[in-house]
Amino acid sequence: MANPAPPPDRSSFICRRGCILTLLLCITTFVSLCHGSVAADNQADEQQHEIFQQMQTAITQARSNPSGSRESLSGWKQVLSLDPTNLEAHIMLGWELMQSDSSSAQEMGMQLLEKSFYPSKVSPTIDFNFPQTYMIAATIGRDRSQKKEYRKARKFTKIALELSKRHGNPHYKNGDVCVQMQLGTMLNYFPGSTDAADAAISSLTAYTDRLLEVPGWSIDDAEVSKMPGGANDPYVHCSLSMFYLSFYYRADVAAVASRHYELARRAWPALNTTAEFVKRYDEQEDHPCVDRKIRLAVVAATLSEGHSNSESFRGILSHLDRNIFEVTYIYLVESSMPNVAKFTKIHSSDRTFIWQKKEQDLSNGAWTTRLGKTIEEMEMDIIFYFDLTMSGVARRLGMQRLAPVQLNSPGHPITSGHDRSIINYYVSWAASELPLEQAQTHYTEELKLVPADTFFQYYEKRILPGNLSRMDGQAFGHLRRSDFGLPEDEDTHIFLCMQQPFKFHPEFDPLICGILENDPNGIVVLRSEDSPANQAVFKKRLERAGCNLDRVHFLDQQPHHRLLALYHEATVVLDSYPAGGDTTTREVLELGKPLVTLPTRLLGGRWTLGYLNNIGLNESTKKALIASTPEEYVNLAVRLATDTSLRESVEADIEQCAPNLFHRDEAVEAWQTILLEISPVQQCQQQAALDRKEEL
Repeated sequence: MANPAPPPDRSSFICRRGCILTLLLCITTFVSLCHGSVAADNQADEQQHEIFQQMQTAITQARSNPSGSRESLSGWKQVLSLDPTNLEAHIMLGWELMQSDSSSAQEMGMQLLEKSFYPSKVSPTIDFNFPQTYMIAATIGRDRSQKKEYRKARKFTKIALELSKRHGNPHYKNGDVCVQMQLGTMLNYFPGSTDAADAAISSLTAYTDRLLEVPGWSIDDAEVSKMPGGANDPYVHCSLSMFYLSFYYRADVAAVASRHYELARRAWPALNTTAEFVKRYDEQEDHPCVDRKIRLAVVAATLSEGHSNSESFRGILSHLDRNIFEVTYIYLVESSMPNVAKFTKIHSSDRTFIWQKKEQDLSNGAWTTRLGKTIEEMEMDIIFYFDLTMSGVARRLGMQRLAPVQLNSPGHPITSGHDRSIINYYVSWAASELPLEQAQTHYTEELKLVPADTFFQYYEKRILPGNLSRMDGQAFGHLRRSDFGLPEDEDTHIFLCMQQPFKFHPEFDPLICGILENDPNGIVVLRSEDSPANQAVFKKRLERAGCNLDRVHFLDQQPHHRLLALYHEATVVLDSYPAGGDTTTREVLELGKPLVTLPTRLLGGRWTLGYLNNIGLNESTKKALIASTPEEYVNLAVRLATDTSLRESVEADIEQCAPNLFHRDEAVEAWQTILLEISPVQQCQQQAALDRKEEL
């Protein structure tokens, strides 16, 4: 449904205390190379000799004290202050800082390690013939990937791959398999151009195809666990998240997702399991009706209170007929603070399990088979996933056939890529999809559609009486433009788009600039990118597209009530492109504000279209909000901002129709119909009712 931020990478590869002692001991072999010539040169001058003695004292202090201790850190920092190009100090201090619990210290350590590869920063540069250089390069690459800095991530991961070949990796002659998987699953989080986005897809496809061409390989978890952070979860370390694929609208997403699945299937064969009771079901030719409820398991890592996925699915799941369905919730906790969604406790008959990773699961990329065995014992009829591309735990469980029928749905609007024999169905909304034959090409699962003339979910309002946010309980009606540092005068038109910046692919840039060019009184307000490096990329993109950055305002992520106030104070809200809003769209409509959208070919760029077409708006209103070309998108946005009469008419129509979004029982009926249709078993009473209906 929505496109929330992905769950954080729980396999932090930051090296902790004790894991690099061997590396630190080995790396000291650099010392004679790094300082022998310095000693000779420094003898010529008494002052330089004194500096050399100070360096020797500092080095001795650093080496003789425990790694990460105050004395060791102080020693290496002193060496760098005396010789800023000292290679050993860059490497040793870099590794030691990575042991810190401080993210700023870890970042400083990573920067020092990066510099060891650049002749302009150190002398001499790091020795590629030294085996531990592979580990350093791989660690930098994985760190930059986690921090979504694609250019650096790809550069250092490629270096690591070449070094793994050089040093005779015994597991695969073409280089370390884990590193190849990283390159084969690495997406450019924030591409600098459309060409860069296309190149990222081409690159990962090439690495994936090359790896899949070779038979008989798998990931050796023991080897991966030797890498900093690899022991926590080899799967997460080697197989990068597919979350951002949903924003690559020019790519063949089903093919890319399928390759991602195939890599994991090859890498961890233990995940390719089928429950014994499912095998027995497959062997049976006839499946008689049952005098029990249909067992439905909802398995998700985003089943937490307030998460947009829980918000989207709570209405449907809590309103399913408990005379038909026996519902079990399985919350896969990927954080230290489990907060299961409250709706899971509405029905006393429902069961809720909260599962977390255990110490015994470390160094095991297929550890989710432990959870799979427990699910197998429940003998579920249907397993329902809605975050297979958001959670590494759910994704691995979804690779195991643990029920006769398994389905996926857009907690995140992208196919799982899993083979259709494993994840059988994808439930989507006809109002937000292309015609079925075209839409099916975007999915590896069989596509099942909630009818276009109903709503996809049983939505509930997120704004309470008195202009209160239901999400944080705070009032927002008193907030004005000035509370956000924005111009107060009504002559300034505010075009607002507070979607997460990873939705802003380069195709969106000329639309922003076109609006500014065509409305001299307009400013654009965007959410800033968390990463300074990617924020710089964003600004360069906008400048290259012709935007005047003096008229572009960036705001940090806002608490929910302040976000609602921004929507309310905006002149026109912009649906991001090519990946649009879902939860955002409903909130904007609930506030009665105009939202301009340009639908794309994939589901994530078509939610707004579905809502606008279904809430009962006048045709003139829909024509004022739904564009068919980039040029029309710009024109519609500017016209709404500059034509007060039109804007007021559109707002009045939206305000009148927005209540139609909520509490739609027919959405529950549509879901229930689909679940009964795909169920591997039928209740005898339901079967009898169907038989009577056919007779009539």
